[in-house]
Amino acid sequence: MGKIMDYLQWRGDLTFSQDPLNDVDTLILALLSYLPLKDIVPGIESYKTISLKEAAQQYFLKFFPIEDKSFTINATASSLFDSEVQALFRKAASCPRFEEIRLSLFEENVDYVIGRQFAAVTYTIKKPEYKKVIAFRGTDSSVVGWKEDFELAYMERIPAQESACKYLERTIGIFSSKFIVCGHSKGGNLAMYAGSHFDAARHNKLIKIINFDGPGFDFSIAQRDPFQQYEHKIINYIPGESMVGLLLDSVGKRLVVSSASRFVFQHNALNWEVERAQFVQGSLSNIALLLEHTLKTWLKKISISEREMFLEALFEILGASEGNAIKLDAQENLQQLKIVHQKYSKLDKETRALLTQVFESLTAEARETLSETIKEKISQIKRPAAN
Repeated sequence: MGKIMDYLQWRGDLTFSQDPLNDVDTLILALLSYLPLKDIVPGIESYKTISLKEAAQQYFLKFFPIEDKSFTINATASSLFDSEVQALFRKAASCPRFEEIRLSLFEENVDYVIGRQFAAVTYTIKKPEYKKVIAFRGTDSSVVGWKEDFELAYMERIPAQESACKYLERTIGIFSSKFIVCGHSKGGNLAMYAGSHFDAARHNKLIKIINFDGPGFDFSIAQRDPFQQYEHKIINYIPGESMVGLLLDSVGKRLVVSSASRFVFQHNALNWEVERAQFVQGSLSNIALLLEHTLKTWLKKISISEREMFLEALFEILGASEGNAIKLDAQENLQQLKIVHQKYSKLDKETRALLTQVFESLTAEARETLSETIKEKISQIKRPAAN
């Protein structure tokens, strides 16, 4: 039993002709979509492709021009996850299994005005059968990216979902081959949305949609009908202590995987456990079930207009409209607190009151859910055994 990097060590020498594409392979391709591949992978207007091996060579030459061959994860990088994905790219590009995969149709679109964070890339696997994997990028470190995630709680269709639909319609219109749509985190949500909202006449080309720990949908806002026809093609992989993947209402089949990490760090799919060509089966923890119940109950108590007002105010003071990034460094976070406080003080009285009220209601809901869970456990202990 190992993790994703171990999988490449074990099976990276097997070509797809020897061992067909599996969901672990698809996760690797989904994670590689986080890389900034603009000007390396041909864009949406081009019919050209580039091998994964050549793309990696150009990537490391561009971003690490003086790097030696002993590249390792940089623990001091602004994002450990970014560094791990770079290491994954380096490793995959050296494996016979992945090196000849063709990359094309890279698109990246970040708009701070309308609040969009979107990127996608298409992979072509020629053997043993010609197929494509379309991967949508998940949430990056930008505040606008995180804001768009939360907009799922009050918008029927977020900007990135619109971009995903356009990308998928354009891509499948070019090729006749069958394809898989996938994504990690918000990318998984985009895969489910776009995969359920394109031309039904072309749906025979779609093999499946894979959501790797991405949020669902609020069907009190979004229409469920478009998903129902293709729900049998949707697979959701979530870790045992998932937080992101349990948000909102799920669609399709849910499979729980085991992770070598704990709590929120399980969202990093590089730590999911693998055995041979499959994910190791896990089970949802009590913490995950508690969180799922708390958030869903809490959201039902807050109106759509209150959700929108709360989140717009929250992300305004965090600087979403200014292109700020989520800070991982403790010292940088401390420096930002003064700015956040200044922005908060400039909000009108009604908005400040709503922010306080919503945070307090979430805390109260968490306490209530925990209290009910404890009471239920105690009653089970005290309940006399049946004769």
